Amino acid sequence: MTFLVPTCERVTSLLTAYEEGALGPWDWLGMKLHLALCPPCQTFLAAFDRTPALLRRAWDDEPTPVAEHALSGALAALREGRLPRGPQHHPESEAWAALEPGGDPLLAILLRVHLGQCETCRTTHGSDLAISTAEDPLESLRPHLPPETHWRWTHRGLGGGRVALIQKDAATGAALHLACLPGGRRTPVHGHEGLECALVLCGALQDGPAHLHAGDWIAHQAGHLHGPTADPGGECWALVSLERPVKFTGWRGALGIFN
Repeated sequence: MTFLVPTCERVTSLLTAYEEGALGPWDWLGMKLHLALCPPCQTFLAAFDRTPALLRRAWDDEPTPVAEHALSGALAALREGRLPRGPQHHPESEAWAALEPGGDPLLAILLRVHLGQCETCRTTHGSDLAISTAEDPLESLRPHLPPETHWRWTHRGLGGGRVALIQKDAATGAALHLACLPGGRRTPVHGHEGLECALVLCGALQDGPAHLHAGDWIAHQAGHLHGPTADPGGECWALVSLERPVKFTGWRGALGIFN
């Protein structure tokens, strides 16, 4: 994250002041830049904007002092950065179709792991399919993946990281990958020719403006160019669903290195 563009956590803590027009010029500019680049925060802001109207519709009469106090406390918690535990970046509404009969089985794995870590999404989408990875993410996932003997690991040209091809759909070419990035290392910059959906299993990473932790979801459409960086201090593991292989830039692209 740059000096000017704030992190997702910082943006969340500034939302109330932003809505009230109380930000200074630098914070206001940073918020604008971040929101222009970060779809998850755009979604969060839209939900934040809708909350007062939804609450007013839920009340038949004028809100009681107790309700007003509760709402003020919730807004204060957002302003001070006291966020609820668990994932802060959630799948887009259209992604949940993968859990329906005939849906994308590779994308469904990511959704099920997210459900296992996100109480908010379990409330909306149910918990029957949730995969809990609280104890050991990799061990918890093994029963839901093809045998490890079928995985194909790639190390070449990944800047210290490694990626395993877990499963591939022969008909569509879509693939499920398990990626590991050492602490403080950056994934080589690459572009996409199809949709990429990623879910952090453990550790944390910075992907553009989004700072992602265990259970967090992020999606990138075709044409997006990025190079996520793992937080210092430990490895970051993620599940990645790709419609099409990625293409690296620079010398890696010239040598035909892809994933």
